[in-house]
Amino acid sequence: LDTEALRAALSPAAAAGRPEGLAVYSRSALPLPAGVVHRPMPEDPLAAAQELFAALRALDALGARHLWIETPPSGPAWEGVLDRLARAAAAG
Repeated sequence: LDTEALRAALSPAAAAGRPEGLAVYSRSALPLPAGVVHRPMPEDPLAAAQELFAALRALDALGARHLWIETPPSGPAWEGVLDRLARAAAAG
């Protein structure tokens, strides 16, 4: 998740009062305008890997058309999350 890019994307939508359809899945707390759905990513890499697809399905069910996902930390502990994100992106 590039927070600067997210802020830039939100600026016109927030100014126009229509950020609907945008969802954020992140470990970081971000100031988001009303209408943006936020789902927190677990701090624990195993829990994040286990819940990833369920979280994506839940955001889809809420009508998210655009999804911003914070890049997990690098390192062996987070490889499962990165792998699942790559598979979700390829399927989407």
